[in-house]
Formats: sequence, structure tokens, C-alpha cells
Amino acid sequence: MRRRDLWLILVAMAGIALGVGLPAVGLLIRPTVLYLMMTILFMSFLKIDLAGLARFGPGDAAAVVLWSGLKLIALPVVLWALARWLLPGYALAVLLLTATSTGVTAPFFAVLLGANTVRVLQLVVVTSLLVPLTLPALVRLLMGAEVAIGFMPMARMLLLIIVVPFALSLATRRWLPALARAIDRVQYPLSLTLFFLINWGVFAAYRGLLVGHGWDLAVAVGVAGVLAGVYCAAGCLAGALAGRGEDALTGGVMMTYINNVLVIVFASQFFGQHQPEAPLLAAMYLVPFFFVVIPLRWVAGRRGRKTAPPPG
Repeated sequence: MRRRDLWLILVAMAGIALGVGLPAVGLLIRPTVLYLMMTILFMSFLKIDLAGLARFGPGDAAAVVLWSGLKLIALPVVLWALARWLLPGYALAVLLLTATSTGVTAPFFAVLLGANTVRVLQLVVVTSLLVPLTLPALVRLLMGAEVAIGFMPMARMLLLIIVVPFALSLATRRWLPALARAIDRVQYPLSLTLFFLINWGVFAAYRGLLVGHGWDLAVAVGVAGVLAGVYCAAGCLAGALAGRGEDALTGGVMMTYINNVLVIVFASQFFGQHQPEAPLLAAMYLVPFFFVVIPLRWVAGRRGRKTAPPPG
């Protein structure tokens, strides 16, 4: 594990601690969480090879379709079935968390770890556009619940998260190249600050559950940790087996760094009163969310050793 990885984990955990310890300030931050996430994505766009992103050939399309199917349909169905068998009270929570899109913060981790940022970004865009259709359909099919979700409100929110940072990054590269270079020099500490504030804002709203329901909290953290491990392992395995330019590290990043903050909002609005486990699990996923960088760094090291030229 590198020093940057350690700082990321420490700062993220500090944000969680302050969310519990100083919730009044965190509640002031909470309305800005969406915009903080968009800022992280904007900085990630500045570092991505946009020319490579534009070269979207048939092979890329096939790969993104397969990854999207795994992310939005296959893995959610399998894990929902296991949860319904082993922990029925968390079946819906597991389904919602697993079936969400690849997160807008995934490109940051792709850059940090050295994964294929273009493929990660492609999956972020495609899964974000598909999830307003796939997630309600899975809930109706598997849980038998009609979910009154308007497609356009969710689509507008997701398009806002993706399109605005992308457009701003293009404008910055084109007309403000000096600003782009300046942002690049401070991207890492600025990203740490944003993650710190996001965690503070999210966890402030859950202080009551965290302090007064120790057993429920322990179960939620345990389930979140298991899911993070499964997501990471499934992505690494799928990436290693895929070949043709895919790799275990990129697969692990795409499957692990998900849009759990969207699930917090979504689950709180539609299921919070009757299924409190759903938003709680999505919030607790922020704990393993940052620790997964440790095994992924190990995967990155193995990939580097395999691709390094022989000595001499």
C-alpha cells in the first residue's frame, strides 16, 4: 500500500467520524454532496484521454455491453438470491446496492491505481444512463413491489452528474489550459478534501442509527464489507478472464466503486420508512469503499510485474 492510499483511507474515516461526532456541521454539508461528487468527476475528466474515449469501436461496444450486463443484472440477481436465502431482511438492500451504476468517483480510483480510465468512464456513462430503467425493473420483478419512479427525474439527475462535469472539462481544456494544469497539480489533495466532506455530510444524517442501534450497525457494516469483497473479486475475475485488452484491475475498479450515494437518496425516498436497511447499507458501504484500494493496489502490483520487461 502506498502513502497516498493510506492518506485516502485516513481522511475518509475522519470524515465518517466527524459525521457522527459533529452532525450539525455535516447536515449543512449534506445538500452539497451531489455537487462535490460532480467536482471529483470533473477533475477525473481532465486527466482522461478523451481522444481514446471517442474511439468507441465494435469491440469496445461489446465489452461495455457485457460489463453492463454483469453490473446491472447478473450480479444483482445472484446476490439478491443469496441474501434472500441467508439474510432475508437485507435482500432488498443488497439488490439496490448491487444493481446501481458504476460510480462517478470510479475514474478517480482508476487514475489513482493505474487502471484503464477510458473503459471505466465508458461504463460510468452507460450504466448511469441504463440504471433508471434496470433498477426499478429488477425491484418489481424480484421483490414484487411497484416502485413509483419517474424515468425523467432520475435521468435528469444522472445526466446532470455526468454531462455537466464532462462539458466543463472540455471547456477548461480548450479555453483554460493553464487552469487545467493547475488543477492537475492539486487534484489529489483536493479530491481527499472532497471525499472527507462527502463522508461528513452523508454520515451526519445517520448519527441516530449509528449511536443508538449498535447491533444493526454491526450487521450493516459486515454486509457492506462482504459485498465490497464480492464486487472486487467478481470484477477482478471477470477482467482476468475477458482478455482482449481487459484486465483484473480495471474490472475490480468498475465493479467496486459504485454509485452508493445515489442509492442512499433513492432508498431513503422510496423505502426508508419500511426498509431502513436499504439506505443504512448504502451509507455503510462508504466504510469498505475506501479500504478496497488495498487489495486493488496489490492487483495493480501483480499486473505491473507481469507486464514489466525482463531484466537485462
